[in-house]
Amino acid sequence: MILLPFSVTGVVTHGRSAGRTIDMPTANIVPTEDVSELDFGVYYSTVTVDGATYKAITNIGRRPTIDDGNFVNAESFIYDFEGDLYGKTIAVTLLEFRRPERKFESFKALSKVMHEDLEAGREYNM
Repeated sequence: MILLPFSVTGVVTHGRSAGRTIDMPTANIVPTEDVSELDFGVYYSTVTVDGATYKAITNIGRRPTIDDGNFVNAESFIYDFEGDLYGKTIAVTLLEFRRPERKFESFKALSKVMHEDLEAGREYNM
């Protein structure tokens, strides 16, 4: 079992842009660290890029509602950030586990829970 806080790093890559369709754009990385002992799911987190650290909420896992589950991804919604991160290396520090990853019956159902996660993250990070 991995103890928190725990950091993962990677280069921000293009995803499916599903988060953008619901006003929740995420920075997607394939972690360079071994995350096999992490619980897959949503974490309160921070993201560090270019020497600046931002509050975030991060999903670590296989995104079973959106993808076929063949690879592990870390995707972070960064609060109060505007800019282009594609191609940049970021460090995501997982602070506290919020909920386990699961497959939702629809993207609409996932979207509802993602917005709940977003609000809980705002409260956590106040």
